[in-house]
Amino acid sequence: MKGFIPILAVSILLWAPLGAAADDRAPAAKVLIVDETEGLATSLRLEAMARVLVQRGFAVAAVLGFPRAPVEGGPFDLVLVIPKGGRYIWLCVPPRSEVIGEAMEEMTGLKELVAAVFGGTRELRTPADDLWPILLSLRLAALGIFGDG
Repeated sequence: MKGFIPILAVSILLWAPLGAAADDRAPAAKVLIVDETEGLATSLRLEAMARVLVQRGFAVAAVLGFPRAPVEGGPFDLVLVIPKGGRYIWLCVPPRSEVIGEAMEEMTGLKELVAAVFGGTRELRTPADDLWPILLSLRLAALGIFGDG
């Protein structure tokens, strides 16, 4: 319970700037957040992270649990899978995508955002870092989460 108050305070500070008028530009990317967690503190952190992503120009959707079929609002460009336990958050991308230039800068920004929101307790792992995001990406692609291909 000690950690709840600081998390709530950080969340409020992150939500405050969202009172501004919506931007008419196309989203930088469509992001799906797959929340497999059960704790209130983690849910509040994910909400704060989603709001920051929206503020940065991303279109964000979220589901509880790993999807078994295409998700409304798709296809998605990026999927963040937050497992129930463990240290990592998995960043999944379409299997045939290439991460170069500006996209790599966005991924670096996502790593920094995860570190800030989770206070170092979770780390974002990309397909460049680990095999698991590649395997999850293949499964998500088979489900149609990234579109037809």
